[in-house]
Amino acid sequence: MPALEMPIEEELVQMARRTGELGPDEPMRPTLREFADHVAGRCARIGDLYGDWDRNAGDHIRAVMHDVPALMPKPGTDGGPACE
Repeated sequence: MPALEMPIEEELVQMARRTGELGPDEPMRPTLREFADHVAGRCARIGDLYGDWDRNAGDHIRAVMHDVPALMPKPGTDGGPACE
């Protein structure tokens, strides 16, 4: 995870507050977190259609949303990131 990125749980809470789903001091509700997981899962299934079968955009989405570093994209052959 890049140094400037915040943990996904914190980012989801901030997004929920910006959209009015959570109050300023309200913690993440389990049902709202589950909803976010379902949306991320749908996005990941779309991402599965792009890239290699064993390494694709869906894997990157799962890596970020579920904090699974092993699924993060490997650096590209030019030394830069494979996805941003």
